[in-house]
Amino acid sequence: MPISRRGFVAAAVAGSATALLASPARALTAPVTPAARRSAAAADPARWMSALQDGIPLTRLTIPGTHDTCATDPMNGTEWSHTQNMGISEQLRRGIRFFDIRLGTPPPDVPGELGVYHGSYYQDITFNTVLDQCRDFLRASPDDTVLMRVKNEHGLTDAQLGDKFAEYLGPKGYGDLFLVQPSLPTLGAARGKVVLITQFASSLSAPAWPAGDNGTFSNEWFELQDHYATSVDTKRQDILRHLDAATAHQDSGRLYLNFTSLAPDAANGFRWPKHLADAVMPAVLDYLSGHQQPGVHLGVVVMDFPEFHPPAIESLIARNFPSSTTA
Repeated sequence: MPISRRGFVAAAVAGSATALLASPARALTAPVTPAARRSAAAADPARWMSALQDGIPLTRLTIPGTHDTCATDPMNGTEWSHTQNMGISEQLRRGIRFFDIRLGTPPPDVPGELGVYHGSYYQDITFNTVLDQCRDFLRASPDDTVLMRVKNEHGLTDAQLGDKFAEYLGPKGYGDLFLVQPSLPTLGAARGKVVLITQFASSLSAPAWPAGDNGTFSNEWFELQDHYATSVDTKRQDILRHLDAATAHQDSGRLYLNFTSLAPDAANGFRWPKHLADAVMPAVLDYLSGHQQPGVHLGVVVMDFPEFHPPAIESLIARNFPSSTTA
């Protein structure tokens, strides 16, 4: 059964969880039961990955993520562009481990930095601020990792974005924060790093986002569902089909990416993202409750306003750990 908020708090004071968090699971010499690992993850979602073994591939995890991760203020555009309330640091503390970062033209007040955008709207945060917050978190929780989609969103050619991105990897000093490699790694290789996923043409040797827009697409790394311009009913079906597909293809070697977000358009009555999340997320929660298969990975589930729909984050994290009944 998904972990409730009450159960989540109760697990935080469990002695077994405290003992496990004092020393990462992979470093222990005594066997650690699956139930203890799950308790450790519940005790501190900021360190839930520390309870997993090094050798597990990222493609065999269930990971909560956010869509347009930095679009936290309707003043930076309108309610159309407002998809989150939690900032980067709070999302990380809550257990979010996939970020959707969309970059564009340097803002006038900080012309040396890339801005973060939703469409043409600058979100009043620069890329270096995003990376600083990720680095601070990973220094405090070095056994965790962050998967980061970096998209060319506004005002730059791919060549211009690539040149600016190279500055972050070089003179700006973020090169040691990123893991840039041509395949998706194991958790052990990714610990303490931001795993780069590119959605701009570049010479970087990193997994590339699938080509295509507003639908379901795949490449050698990913199986993506991001049908955002459609009706609420169709979107619910798309999400559930993609969850079923992830369940049916546990050994595909690809990471399933399942966006629960919708754009405010005529197909869904021009409702704002927060209202669309209210319409879609109950179906996701019902699916998680009705398909209780801890250890069966679902890939990345990408959400708007996940904190408004408990226990979405907790339920997704819990799926990475066998239940106590199978321990």
